[in-house]
Amino acid sequence: MSVFSRLSDIVNANLHSLLDKSEEPEKMLRLMIEEMEQVQVDMRTQAARLIAEQKQLERHQQALRHQIREWSAKAELAIGKGREDLARAALGEKLAEGKRLAQLEQDQARLAEVLAQLTADSERLGAKLTEAREKQKLLALREQTAHSRIRARAQLDNRRMHELMARFDGVQGRVDQLEAQLEAATFGQNPSLEAQFRELELNDEIERELARLKGQKAEA
Repeated sequence: MSVFSRLSDIVNANLHSLLDKSEEPEKMLRLMIEEMEQVQVDMRTQAARLIAEQKQLERHQQALRHQIREWSAKAELAIGKGREDLARAALGEKLAEGKRLAQLEQDQARLAEVLAQLTADSERLGAKLTEAREKQKLLALREQTAHSRIRARAQLDNRRMHELMARFDGVQGRVDQLEAQLEAATFGQNPSLEAQFRELELNDEIERELARLKGQKAEA
């Protein structure tokens, strides 16, 4: 279905307003451009037909002017020969050709007006089509920019995740090291009272590291 139905709909359209109201501005704009391009093709076809008619009228006028001169010359010849009857007939043909010439000149004037209006409308349509194509480029650029921002955000989120995992691995390594120290301190002997307290302190440090790790994950 066409977006526009008449030329006036196109040249008077507020493209910005129409696109703002559309749920699919890219599709809407594409349909607008297709419609305007089709109207432009139709106008060029019509202009070509009018120009052809104009040239044909000019040829007919030239032929009539030639005939008028011929009848005028014949009337003079008839008068010179004393044939007033033939002179009258020739002048009658001359007047008839003159009337036909006057009608063709009126037709040509009207045709020139139509062609001038068509030219003006074509220029207005061309300006509106240029505006629509510029908006299409702008929409495409905005879409490209949006995709670039989405990719950049995804890369940033991935980088933050890698950093968090690296920090997690570091903390886990420290916990493993502390547990290894605890096992080494009590390896092969019964834990003394002092050793038991060291174990409690080491466990407390491990718990603090685990709590800090959980807090970092919650913040992420």
